[in-house]
Amino acid sequence: MNKTVKFPIEIVTLGEIEIEIDVPEEFLDEDGEVCDEDGLCDWLNDNDEKWYETVPDYEEIQSMEVVEIANVY
Repeated sequence: MNKTVKFPIEIVTLGEIEIEIDVPEEFLDEDGEVCDEDGLCDWLNDNDEKWYETVPDYEEIQSMEVVEIANVY
């Protein structure tokens, strides 16, 4: 029997990008090399408005999962 099923899904994607961005000096050593990759990663996550719009359209779906059933009628 056909039913209409409403449910949210969670899609996890992975993409690797390469962009030019001004890296704050707090993450660089005296030679200009990145010395705090974890801190830079946190900064990128907290400041995505500084780089997200420059990301090329690319993504690879890693997983897709039904989260729950919201309604069936």
